[in-house]
Amino acid sequence: MTPPHVSSKRACGLVRRGRVTVHYERASLSREDAGAFAALAARGLREIERLPGLRAAARPRFELHSATRISSARGGTIHLSTYRVASRTAPYLHELAHALLPCPHAPPWFSEGLACYLESVVSEAGAGYDSRLFTSGGNRGVDADAALWLADPRGRRVLPFIGTRGLPHGILADRHNVAAPFYVLSHSLVKFLAGQMEISALVRLARARRFAAALRRLTGRSAASWRAAWLEHFVPPASSRRPSNCFTAR
Repeated sequence: MTPPHVSSKRACGLVRRGRVTVHYERASLSREDAGAFAALAARGLREIERLPGLRAAARPRFELHSATRISSARGGTIHLSTYRVASRTAPYLHELAHALLPCPHAPPWFSEGLACYLESVVSEAGAGYDSRLFTSGGNRGVDADAALWLADPRGRRVLPFIGTRGLPHGILADRHNVAAPFYVLSHSLVKFLAGQMEISALVRLARARRFAAALRRLTGRSAASWRAAWLEHFVPPASSRRPSNCFTAR
């Protein structure tokens, strides 16, 4: 059955740049804009593939449609919103990272946090833009964003899923209150890990069939231990904390 957002072949166009293919709606995006995006995506792909072990097995294919609400990567096919592509807010590097490194056996916090981290690595190298879908400053600002979420009840509600298994309820339906803190906190934890590991080790971890065992083998620590160390990063030193019940001497 033809998807509802693709009414006919004449309504769609196709452009290729390098090893990237872009399929787009002519009514929503001009050929010139689709070509410019394809060139940007091809540049991002080349930059991601400079990282150890991240070579694409096939040509990534982007499907750009006005009906797309949530970006996704399935195999080598990446679905993005035409509006986000036109406004340069599409998480195309994030989804490229998913396509090249799908993390089939890793917990969601690691899979999503790693894609966020790699998106920022590539954009901060000048090879594209960071969508900043949930963060305000990519890798440079994610810890400040995480600190804000950890002080917010919505962030504390998703915290049990960070560094563990599973997804918080409502992550697809409520992007602002559930997905946002989950992605930011996951990104911050993966960035913390990346500060202690080479990217090649992160890639091996992403591809491991037994994530928990691989993390312990590569780092000598469990996910729970890493999570605790990461959270301590947000706790101010005891000497700088203000007592909760204190009086000024007069």
